[in-house]
Amino acid sequence: MKIKIVVLAVSFIGVLMFMSGKFIFFNSARDNTVMGVSHSLACPCECPMVLEDCHMSCGLEWKNIIGRQLKGGVVKADIVGYFYKRYGKEVLLTPIERLVGKWYQVSRGGYPLKDTVLFGLIVAVWTALVYSMLMMFIEKSSFYKRRA
Repeated sequence: MKIKIVVLAVSFIGVLMFMSGKFIFFNSARDNTVMGVSHSLACPCECPMVLEDCHMSCGLEWKNIIGRQLKGGVVKADIVGYFYKRYGKEVLLTPIERLVGKWYQVSRGGYPLKDTVLFGLIVAVWTALVYSMLMMFIEKSSFYKRRA
């Protein structure tokens, strides 16, 4: 029984970390879209948000600039370079700043209930699948038979 609890905990933590990491660090939008470019930039105000999550006037202004530049044929690297030259290194996100920005967005209720429930459901289904596969492997191995 103890091994099943440990395997369930490992499955849940592993799936949650993978899904969260994928959401936080990997951009699902293409680089030729406003969301694709804004994924790489920090919000211009004092809040710790990632620009792609910002819906305040400061963030919307920057997104409008990005949109105009994309319509003009400018590529992502050049747009990020424009913001860097104009505003300095504060516009670029470190991995820690990205984590803090995403946590800030989640903790202040910035995600719709539907998206939160869907994320929880996906984590639950994947946890069940990983748990089942790990338990099948453990039960077929001699390790589990010796401990029982």
